[in-house]
Amino acid sequence: MENNLYLYPNIAKVRKKCMTQAELAKLIGISQQEISRYEKGETKAPINYIIDLANCCKTSVDYILGREEMDLPEDEKQIISLYRDLSPENKARAEERLKALLDMQNN
Repeated sequence: MENNLYLYPNIAKVRKKCMTQAELAKLIGISQQEISRYEKGETKAPINYIIDLANCCKTSVDYILGREEMDLPEDEKQIISLYRDLSPENKARAEERLKALLDMQNN
């Protein structure tokens, strides 16, 4: 069978950080074997499973799907979100200000 794990690069990593397959299965009402099949890439995980996993483990669907590089604290996620909304010239200004703040902190 085709391995679909590449679609969800962090699916097992997220679950392992917060609970066992059996614990998650009980919480969301599916079998442990089904979770195992999702994690091995034997079966494509439905989006409702990805959402349930994200909710149970307090992470984002984007992180599970590999769209975020790391699981960040909420304040850092907010800063990144604000940064992404800036124009290119304002991104450059923000970077200059951050470097200046870092220089002041280190002196």
